[in-house]
Amino acid sequence: MPSRRKSIQLSTQELIDVYQWVKQFNLSKDIKNINRDLTDGVLVAEILKHLYPKLVDLHNYTKCYATRNKLDNWQTLNRKVFSRLNIYLDEEMMSDLACGSNGMLEVLLFELMAKYKWENKPSYYQHHEGAQDEGYRGEE
Repeated sequence: MPSRRKSIQLSTQELIDVYQWVKQFNLSKDIKNINRDLTDGVLVAEILKHLYPKLVDLHNYTKCYATRNKLDNWQTLNRKVFSRLNIYLDEEMMSDLACGSNGMLEVLLFELMAKYKWENKPSYYQHHEGAQDEGYRGEE
């Protein structure tokens, strides 16, 4: 059996940030245990639908309990959504996500949160250019 790679560890503060970020979404089910409630990918698809509404069709993801079906949901997310976001999950990662192991759900959620915040932060230059243009008159 091949050795499993070590999981990526988030700091305590990063985990708190992820849990607080996930709580802000109005999801179809309350999350009591991330490593159990998100393993089928459905709630992750719902989060992605909130963030990137045009990329996600929720009817592609079914609530399920069998690991094989959970893996199908993750493969669909990987192919249809994550690839468009330049996030690539290998088979081992998707297996970890479907099983809720190695802290992979939190790592993925942290990456989604960071990516979304980065893409939607106001540009420093856009913010400051307008103020500079208004105040600057130059020599005439």
